[in-house]
Amino acid sequence: MFKLTGINKKIKVVGGLLSLIVVLAIIISVLMNERSKKDSLIINIAGKQRMLTQKISKEVFYNVYKMSTDFRVVDASIYTFENNLHDLIYGNSANGIYPPQNIKITEKLKQVHAMWIPLKEKIVNLEKNLLKMKPDLDIFTFRIDKMLDLTDTVVQQMVKDNLNQHYIDLSGRQRMLSQRMSLFLKKYLRTSDIEDYNYYLNAKKLYNTTITSFLNDTHVKAHKTLYGVLEKNYTYWKEFEAYAQDLIHYQNTIDVDLKYIYNNNIKVLNAMDEAVWLFTDYSEQKNMFFIYAQFLLLSVGLVIILYSFLLSKEIMNHIDDFVADAKMLATSDLSNLNRFVLRDAQEDELKEVSNHISSFVTNVNNVLKHSQDAIEKAEKAVLELEMLSESASSALLELDMDEEEKSGYDKKISATEDIAIESTENLLHVTQMLKKLKANLNSITEITKKKNP
Repeated sequence: MFKLTGINKKIKVVGGLLSLIVVLAIIISVLMNERSKKDSLIINIAGKQRMLTQKISKEVFYNVYKMSTDFRVVDASIYTFENNLHDLIYGNSANGIYPPQNIKITEKLKQVHAMWIPLKEKIVNLEKNLLKMKPDLDIFTFRIDKMLDLTDTVVQQMVKDNLNQHYIDLSGRQRMLSQRMSLFLKKYLRTSDIEDYNYYLNAKKLYNTTITSFLNDTHVKAHKTLYGVLEKNYTYWKEFEAYAQDLIHYQNTIDVDLKYIYNNNIKVLNAMDEAVWLFTDYSEQKNMFFIYAQFLLLSVGLVIILYSFLLSKEIMNHIDDFVADAKMLATSDLSNLNRFVLRDAQEDELKEVSNHISSFVTNVNNVLKHSQDAIEKAEKAVLELEMLSESASSALLELDMDEEEKSGYDKKISATEDIAIESTENLLHVTQMLKKLKANLNSITEITKKKNP
């Protein structure tokens, strides 16, 4: 099993792990805040899409009801909706929008896009038809008035030509029918009520039948002026009929598009609403993931703190053991201590200190031992010199030499003895210095022991 040894290693490992946890916690917090901001932006845009669908529909219905051609609001809303939908599907780094990271969201947005394309086409077609219809509507009153005037001219001409009352009654009814057609056509163009349309068709049919019968009547043909007025009335009537048919065609097309918009706008709205909820749910899941990650990092951090506490306690125990062994060293005789050895499971640094102390103790013992050997040899040499000196003195007594020569030999023998004695004293002095060194070391240890009991 891997086990850390060394105070420095333990501190580095624990400090590194705690630093890593702190850095990861900061990174997760920053990412969480950044993602939350972007998620809020995306959810806000997705929610705005729902509003845009309603705004587009409202403006379209308003323009149709008012027969207005001001589609600036509709076009601006369509442009915004399409851009937002594109950004939501494919992302837009410039605006801080990232593509969906959930397949369900992607599929739902693509579904919205598929539903939006035909809806947009219907809105554009409706705009075109309304733009085509508006100029014709602006001259509707003028055309009705002109047809009414022409119909009234026919009545007046019949009265002037003194036609039978039956013709005059039918011609007078034509004026009523033209007004009736105008009334119900206007109502139909405004409300698209099928009943109004049927009233218009009935009035148109009767008007067309009557004016055709006039043109085919031989009695009417006999009056050239009246017949000419009728032909002019009939020609304009056909123009008006074609004109009215174009209005009805535009209106019917608009009604079809409007019905499609009414039925499918709510589908786009519902699909977009589902996409918003998917965005919201995904954002909440990410937030929960970040929260769980923070709790995990907190748990790991607490474990590391507990582990660091245990390590510090273990280190303190090792230091206490080292201090106890050092105290033992302070009270021991260095001459009898060959090596200073710590207990098991010590730190690398303490083991290194132990080795240095052991080497120092060994060196001191070696020096003391060498010094003692030198003293013993010096004392032995002094004894031998003394014996030689006594032998030399005895030999000088037996020799026959004058006092002056004998005095010279005595001086040389005394000098030799002095040198031997001085060498012995020097060795004794060195030994005393080593003993003082030992005493000083013991004294330092005692002082340390008193200051740190």
